[in-house]
Amino acid sequence: HSAYERRPLLADFARSAAGLLFTLGPALFLNPIPVLFWIFLACGMLFLAFGVKTAQKWVTKVSMTAETLTVSTPFTASLAWKDLQTAKLRFYATRRKSRKGWMQLTLKDGRTRIVLDSALQDFDTVAKYAARWILENGIELDIPSRENFLALGIRLDRNAGTEV
Repeated sequence: HSAYERRPLLADFARSAAGLLFTLGPALFLNPIPVLFWIFLACGMLFLAFGVKTAQKWVTKVSMTAETLTVSTPFTASLAWKDLQTAKLRFYATRRKSRKGWMQLTLKDGRTRIVLDSALQDFDTVAKYAARWILENGIELDIPSRENFLALGIRLDRNAGTEV
């Protein structure tokens, strides 16, 4: 089983709590004018959604076999590698023209969609398995996905193969 790194999640929980404090606190206790109340409330809902998403990552468990990828949160999604139909690997920079950021791998089989980000322990191993099945299933990737697999050191070349 793999899980998301705990330290970054703790930092995200702190950011969510601070955001809630600085948005919902004034909205509920300072009796602001109606326009400010709704602005504070809307911003507070964004921080609440961020906290819920962080909590979901906290309980997420990812297991992988040669045949399937399973993600367990309060809900479970499973994808058979042989049924993989589409894949995307995106890089999201924290600043413009920066190399710092995270990657997000999206895998679909027709009815199931699994999205994992690079804060997941063993993300590289999942990406290698995905690459193997992308080749096996003859899936065409867009250019950004190909470049991002290369950035992970994974060549998607039928002749070179991929190491898993």
